[in-house]
Amino acid sequence: MQKEWTEKYRPRSLSDIVGHESSVRLMRQWAEAWKLGTPRSKALVLRGEPGTGKTSAALALASDFGWDVVEMNASDHRNADSIRRVAGMGAVSQTFSPTGEFLSSTKGRMKLIILDEADNLFGREDYGGAKAIVDTIRETSQPIILIVNDYYELSRKASAIKTLADKVTFNRMDRQSVVRVLGSICTHESVSFDAALLDKIAVNAGGDLRAAVNDLQMLFEGRTSVLAGESDMLGKRNQEKELNQALRAVFGAKTVREARDATLDLDLTPEELEKWIEENIPQEYRSTDELIRAFDSLSRSDVYLGRTRRLQHYGLWSYAKEMMTGGVALSRGSTPRPQVMEYRFPSFFMMMSRAKGRRAAREAVSRKLGAQLRTSWKRVNESSLPYLSAIAKRDEEFLLKLCLDSELDEGDVAFILDTDPDSAAVTRVIARAKEVRTGETAGPASRKIPKKSPGKRSLADF
Repeated sequence: MQKEWTEKYRPRSLSDIVGHESSVRLMRQWAEAWKLGTPRSKALVLRGEPGTGKTSAALALASDFGWDVVEMNASDHRNADSIRRVAGMGAVSQTFSPTGEFLSSTKGRMKLIILDEADNLFGREDYGGAKAIVDTIRETSQPIILIVNDYYELSRKASAIKTLADKVTFNRMDRQSVVRVLGSICTHESVSFDAALLDKIAVNAGGDLRAAVNDLQMLFEGRTSVLAGESDMLGKRNQEKELNQALRAVFGAKTVREARDATLDLDLTPEELEKWIEENIPQEYRSTDELIRAFDSLSRSDVYLGRTRRLQHYGLWSYAKEMMTGGVALSRGSTPRPQVMEYRFPSFFMMMSRAKGRRAAREAVSRKLGAQLRTSWKRVNESSLPYLSAIAKRDEEFLLKLCLDSELDEGDVAFILDTDPDSAAVTRVIARAKEVRTGETAGPASRKIPKKSPGKRSLADF
């Protein structure tokens, strides 16, 4: 089986990377800082859409600076234990030789910890994973690179990332840069090519270099040339427009059709698009009259969306989109248009996401406590949990007893205390619980039970 060209022609040095000059410069500056000791920002976040070259840039950086690489994927190592085991243990004191042999950091080279898809920390099974990433960055003596598609999702789960790590953005490549890379590959493969065909591949890929190289290999591998008509087998690659670009086109449109057409290639439902437009109207319109007209058009769009849901008549979607795009666009008056660099993520989606995560956390805690209290988790969820939480906030010994008897983790304790998983109170209780459990390994006779303060109640009193 032939080797994939995306891997065969992966850049081996930062100097080989095309189209990301400013990003490469920032990465070099960060790596150079490690030569002078431990820098202020021990981690670097590479953010951007899939196929923009983030992972290739990280590996090229390691090659340029002679660093060994420890690479892991957050999708496969999602929880706290696996992240601490793979990334955390390697980041503190040990390193690897190219042959896989463990060496101390004083004898071996520096190594780069690469955590790919670091934003893929979502459901209940990931509890503690974000905190483990933060702890690893704080404790590391080795450089760390986090690779994300959605920086917002990562920073929402681990807000400390904003101050602990520098950020480098990888945008989609322009068409000329993609064509230049494709032409170089064709030259190395000794195949003749037509410039128009490479241009068509680049346009079809929409700035995704990995997709473009895969398409090129599909057409050219094992051949010396390709006829112009054969490029039709590629079909049309379904690529989203840049959401920022589409919103900028909507708000700047001069006609209803122009505004509507700007959103045709977006992979968003009308309801989702409406939330994006609603969130960003105040950024685009500053005068009271413009805001009134824009939100009036949006409210009319919402009426059509409501009728669509109620009547299951999806033909009304077109009327809704006319109002939310064209209606909003034509609400602009004579005031100058502000320069909006980046549109805000809808707060509606943030609140819904937080509510969903909180419901999952509440259910998980209720199930653990229900098993200990010999009752239904639903009964705990509906009646007992608020009281247990209120007691635990005032009595740490009681919370420690809950933690030990019900085997609560950082996420559970954080939910009960209504605080962050990396807060001082949660860290202190979890540390005490670990100390007690360590004492239990010697047998029942040596079990360390925390003493109750006079007048305070424990779980056994219920």
